[in-house]
Amino acid sequence: MKKTLVILAAGIGSRFGGGIKQLEPVDDHGHIIIDYSIHDAIEAGFNKIIFIIRHDIEEDFMHIPVKLHDHSDLNCTGILEETA
Repeated sequence: MKKTLVILAAGIGSRFGGGIKQLEPVDDHGHIIIDYSIHDAIEAGFNKIIFIIRHDIEEDFMHIPVKLHDHSDLNCTGILEETA
């Protein structure tokens, strides 16, 4: 059975105070919050992850699955949020 996780990560983070909050480390090992979501999704049998992101952070996001998760059977896709 194919399972897809959709991660909504296009928020601006105006209250965060700078940087890309989705990519900021949350522990002493440099893990980001999305890392935990991906790990839990893999453990639960998900085999596809779709990131909904802003165009200005696309380059940073496209390296996350490759950098943090070495799963050849995991399909990761980025979708750019369209703004009006």
